[in-house]
Amino acid sequence: MARRTKGEGSLYQASDKSWVFQYRIDGQRKTKRFKKKADAKAFQDALTAQMTDEQPAPGQSAEVITLGEWMDRWLESYAKPTVKLSTYCSYEQYIRSHIKPQIGMLYVNRLRVDDLQDFFNERRQNGNVKAEGGLSPKTLTNMRNLLHLALDQAVKNKLLKENPIEGVRLPKNIQREMRVLSREEQDRLIRAARQAPEPAAFGVIFDLFTGLRLGELCGLRWQNVDMKQGTFLVCETRNRLPNHDDSVAASTTVKTVASTKTDHSRRTVYLLDELFQDLKYYKEIQDSIAAEYPGYNQEGYVFCQENGQPYEPRTYQDLFKRCMRQAGIKDANFHALRHTFATRSLEQGMDVVTLSRLLGHANPSITMDKYGHALDDHKRTSIGKLGDVYAGAKKKPSPKKGQER
Repeated sequence: MARRTKGEGSLYQASDKSWVFQYRIDGQRKTKRFKKKADAKAFQDALTAQMTDEQPAPGQSAEVITLGEWMDRWLESYAKPTVKLSTYCSYEQYIRSHIKPQIGMLYVNRLRVDDLQDFFNERRQNGNVKAEGGLSPKTLTNMRNLLHLALDQAVKNKLLKENPIEGVRLPKNIQREMRVLSREEQDRLIRAARQAPEPAAFGVIFDLFTGLRLGELCGLRWQNVDMKQGTFLVCETRNRLPNHDDSVAASTTVKTVASTKTDHSRRTVYLLDELFQDLKYYKEIQDSIAAEYPGYNQEGYVFCQENGQPYEPRTYQDLFKRCMRQAGIKDANFHALRHTFATRSLEQGMDVVTLSRLLGHANPSITMDKYGHALDDHKRTSIGKLGDVYAGAKKKPSPKKGQER
């Protein structure tokens, strides 16, 4: 009788039509049941590979686990304690909607570059779960980064020899053209915001001259505004995120995160003098309402609703869209205000390093990649100013004969 190799075990069909695989590992007898023979055979192959290709470290079991099982474990044990809630929610959505349904049944120690490349190619064509078509290059890159982190940890945990994601190639992330308001559109929007019945429409003007992200604008509190120096600290964001707390019935929850998008996003912003004066006037309006209605805006948000409740990004978007309609401006979202601030700043001669810090970018190269077009226009204008010097030099008379040196 031939002797079984490590991990080979025995596979048979039980009376209930399920498939049973029995094997020994670390001296212990184990049993796993499967609905399909193919699933049982895949587990057997993965176990055999784990036992024969690479011996486990002393005292460590040769664990065989599917990618779906590993992603769930990694998300809760390794990602959740170390990343922001917004990042965790993004990871969870990628794993639930894409990774587990498509390749979650594959065993980690049997993953190959081709498996992952095929997965990304398919998601590029058909990955959009809400409409026809595929995922964007940026989303594919985000998902690749997620898998890179999870599989790196699997390598450290001896579940995998090396990370196959290293061999995956993705399409280049082509940056979409940004919507920047023209100066005439910007003036119309400012007038519309000033005429809006809601005092918080001032936030639209405020954003045109500070370049805040929408979550940062909604998360700004008076306690972080220096009303003497005319500066404010960006240190909180306010976002609506999927609810992962089983004790809360709502599917989503508004969350003020005590940290910004990145460490670089935490920054001090200086206000234009004229904007600072308008902010003082706006605060006087809020203070007068609070004096008449105790309990108004107890959380101290700079831009709150008329009833004193804080704005969430979605509801402030509605206010922004009303201002845009009033101004007769189409095809621009709230982020266009940030793009407009950056473009106007460069047009007026602000250096890239300063702008990068005001926007909260990790480094100036990001700012250059996004807004280099505006800097090119500024260079062209600046060079044009040398025209008078050049023209003046041409008018100088040539030296007469005999006067040359």
